[in-house]
Amino acid sequence: NGEFVYIKWVDSYGVLSGWTDLSGYNPNLLFIESVGKIISNNDDVVALAHNYSDETDNTPEQANGIMVIPKKSIVEIISFSSYLQLASKQMQQQL
Repeated sequence: NGEFVYIKWVDSYGVLSGWTDLSGYNPNLLFIESVGKIISNNDDVVALAHNYSDETDNTPEQANGIMVIPKKSIVEIISFSSYLQLASKQMQQQL
């Protein structure tokens, strides 16, 4: 918990209004990219806060814009610390 991450995941979509001609209907996967701080992580879901504030003397720990993503829908998770390490290595190799 507490890591800042990028998550790529598959979402559902639909609910077209009116009648739909099915002769050319070809649905595809809808990939979503989300960035935030993991505030909860269990066997089934990851809860990601898009806005986060640590506890202070005047306020409790708080989050806003919380997205709960089923783990079965997650394609990729990249932590910012891992990304920064990789980017740093690549920059050093270029020098």
